[in-house]
Amino acid sequence: MVDAAWRAYVNLAGFGCVFKSRSGVIDYQTSRVERHVSSSLTAEALALRWSLLTAQARGYSRIFFNTDCQSLLAAISSKTPPADLYGIIQDIDQLSLCFTSVSFNFVARLSNSAADQLAKFALYNATSSISPSGA
Repeated sequence: MVDAAWRAYVNLAGFGCVFKSRSGVIDYQTSRVERHVSSSLTAEALALRWSLLTAQARGYSRIFFNTDCQSLLAAISSKTPPADLYGIIQDIDQLSLCFTSVSFNFVARLSNSAADQLAKFALYNATSSISPSGA
């Protein structure tokens, strides 16, 4: 599972990723923050790319990513992704080749709550001392 949370006023995104075994037991979970993120869709794409890198570093060979972002799935399957996502989608395509099996699936937001909470928590921690006015 992978998700992103985004704050427009600071162009900051939090990412959450949860890896589960075939039996559904959480194997590994992590989160991070990324600066200079221009949109929520870009945040979702960057979160997926980061999750692929994390999966590769952890030695996974078969990956099934669940996301609640239908726009991201459409961009991944499009022959012509949006211009602002083009490089990220190319990275996702290339990273996908590192796995024996990889799939990207849509799940309802409630089914993605663990990754959602990690992303929101990471973003909250990064922005708790930042006010919208910059003061």
